[in-house]
Amino acid sequence: MVASFLVDRSVAQWVATHHPIDKRSPVLVILKLPGVYWTTLGIAALLFAFHREHLRAALLPLIAGAIGGLAYLLLKWRVGRRRPVIAIAPFDFHPLIGGWSGLFRQTGLSFPSGHACLSFATAVSLTILVPRWRGLWFCVALAVAAERVLENAHYVSDVVAGMGVGTLSTLIVCRLLERFWSSKPVEGVATNS
Repeated sequence: MVASFLVDRSVAQWVATHHPIDKRSPVLVILKLPGVYWTTLGIAALLFAFHREHLRAALLPLIAGAIGGLAYLLLKWRVGRRRPVIAIAPFDFHPLIGGWSGLFRQTGLSFPSGHACLSFATAVSLTILVPRWRGLWFCVALAVAAERVLENAHYVSDVVAGMGVGTLSTLIVCRLLERFWSSKPVEGVATNS
C-alpha cells in the first residue's frame, strides 16, 4: 500500500500527458461493468440458479458487495481525496468534506475506488464458490482496477485500497455466513473448527 502512494503522482501525470482516454469508449464501458453492482446482481442470479448452494452462494457476493460499498462510501467521505482528473494532488485530503450532507452527495472523490472494491469483492466471492476459474475472476478484477487508473479517475493507491476493502468485506461475509447459516462451511473455504 505504501508503495502505491509513492507512485500516485508520477502515474497520474504520465496518464494525463501520454494516454488521454475517452471514458465513453464502448470498450471502457464494458471494462467497468464488473465494478458495477448491477453486474453483481446478475452474477448472484446465476449463482442462485446454477450453484449447488443456491441461496447462500448468491448471498455471498451480494452482501459482500453491499458491505464493501458502504465501507468505501464512508472511507471516501472520511478521507476526502479528489480524483486525479480534477487535480493531480495525491496528498491533498479534505476529511468529512461537505459535512453530513457530503456523505450522501459525493462527487469527485477517489479514495478508495468503488469499482475496484466491488470487482474484487465479486472476484473473491467467485473464487470461493467456483475456484476452478479463479485466474479469470482476478484477471477481470485487475482489468477493472487498471482501467480506473488509465482513465485517471483514480490513483494507484485508490485501486489498491479498493482491492483490499473488497477482499476483506468478502472474507468477513464468508465467515459470517458460515457461522450463522449452518455448521457446513462455504465450499472452497477451509475452517479452523
